[in-house]
Amino acid sequence: MASRADDDSQGLLDWYGGVAGSHLAASPRFVHDWLAFGFGWTRWRTAHLPDKDLLPSANTIARTTFDMIGKSFSNPKNMALASIFLPTEIFGALGMRAITAEAISGTTGGAHSEAGFVADAEARGIPETYCSYHKVLMSMAETGVVQPPAVLAACSVACDANNLTFKTLAHKWDVPYVYVDVPYEQDRDACLYVADQLRTLARTAEEATGRTLDRACLGQMAARSQRTLETLDRTLPLRAGKYLRGDMMLEVEELLCSHVAMGSADMELAARQMLVDYAAAPAYEGLNLVWVHTTPFFLPALSRHLDRTPEAQIIATDMAYDQVCPDGFWFDGVTQPYEAMAERLVRTSFNGPSARRAERVRYLADKTHADGVVVFCHWGCRQTAGAAQLIRRELEAAGYPTLVLDGDGCERANNMTGQLSTRFEAFLELLRSRRAADAAKEA
Repeated sequence: MASRADDDSQGLLDWYGGVAGSHLAASPRFVHDWLAFGFGWTRWRTAHLPDKDLLPSANTIARTTFDMIGKSFSNPKNMALASIFLPTEIFGALGMRAITAEAISGTTGGAHSEAGFVADAEARGIPETYCSYHKVLMSMAETGVVQPPAVLAACSVACDANNLTFKTLAHKWDVPYVYVDVPYEQDRDACLYVADQLRTLARTAEEATGRTLDRACLGQMAARSQRTLETLDRTLPLRAGKYLRGDMMLEVEELLCSHVAMGSADMELAARQMLVDYAAAPAYEGLNLVWVHTTPFFLPALSRHLDRTPEAQIIATDMAYDQVCPDGFWFDGVTQPYEAMAERLVRTSFNGPSARRAERVRYLADKTHADGVVVFCHWGCRQTAGAAQLIRRELEAAGYPTLVLDGDGCERANNMTGQLSTRFEAFLELLRSRRAADAAKEA
């Protein structure tokens, strides 16, 4: 379910979400089937009725996202529930589907169905300050709307909630759980240390499913991931000054696919399509923004300024490009798949001090010739909240005006829309004035 919709469709989604919320206490199984129907319908629609206003690469991203969500949600015995930064090629080589808290809960939010789960989670004692994505997932697990997966896996990168949530769910469901510890040091020894843990994850998943991992398939997928990341990096300069015809929801879909679908043929296809799409895209006169963290795609207060408008667009999101290695990879995906996956996890810009993330955001801004940067501090995400002012200072010192916004990328009710709208509109006006001043100087 999505928010690419007119007012009538938004009303339909409100009704759809209301039905889910009203049946949660009495009939969780109905809510599961109700959501599965919605996810399945959206999966069919993105596969057979692509959005004519989106670029081909964007439609591939949308189809891949809902294929992942629909198949995982409906077949938990073949599902691995993983944290967003953990490489998932191991599961693909076992014929499994991987999904994350952000994918399940974000899609539930897109279906206007998150409110009942948030209320249920908080009634069970989960803190109000906990990440909304994880509150929704915890409620879905506690009520039985989400069924136990075959295996749980998380890593130490960035998200504090992952380990807490996954340990709790592993105990509740009594399913195998692997936690991958990632050192802050970004060197080859750290990669080898993480690679050994990924081998343990592979053995655990084999035992949980009774299957044998296809080693050749794993190598092909790890190599495909590296090619995909190299291609994504090549798309960045092509975005500069081009109309991407995107929207805030596409940014969420892209960041999900650039992690959970990495290694798949569909994600590599999408990256290659981007090269063609952006090279042929018309010029764009509006403002170009680099967005930091997830986007609250369901908020008209922001989306009306960013979704396929001549006013402004998101030209890149840091979460979708955290694993890009501009100076090349250290390990060969085909012959060293575990080391190659570990390298992506060790070298992600989200691992270690916040300065690494600030450096990656600046890299994106430089490559895309962005006008400014928006740092979105998602509710409960302490990593982003703690890094926000450092990122702002670094980018403003480099000449990029930066706006820090506080909000929620999953729970729509947890956003102060009036304040968000006022501050965002003022930021856009600042960028317009700055661009006009720069043009006057050049004249």
